[in-house]
Amino acid sequence: MNKTWMTAAIVAVCGAAGFGVAFMRSSSQPSPSSEVADFRATMSANFAAQCFQAARSSSPAEVTDAKLHSFCDCTATRVNTALTDADVQALAEQERRGVTAPPALLMDKAKPIAATCRTEAGLAG
Repeated sequence: MNKTWMTAAIVAVCGAAGFGVAFMRSSSQPSPSSEVADFRATMSANFAAQCFQAARSSSPAEVTDAKLHSFCDCTATRVNTALTDADVQALAEQERRGVTAPPALLMDKAKPIAATCRTEAGLAG
């Protein structure tokens, strides 16, 4: 298994779908701090779920679901931790403007985290 499929999975999960759901769920909150907290929670859950779907569809059958869940949960949690509140607000603003490409801000943080989580989950590559 090589790094390319895992990077492709990260790119797929960082698309507009996960952020769109996070934004829609958090946009009804009146306070900025509530919006950030809600956006973080929803984004992390969506990221992990979409990551697993993308990783499962792009990985060999012999790679266990447990390893993929471990990788995706690790990546989602650590990306969420790596994002500052200002980063989260910038991502929410991109979503408001209809940006559909994976945000560079997120990808810059996600790539090294994904590499670490890949190793920790026991995924070769």
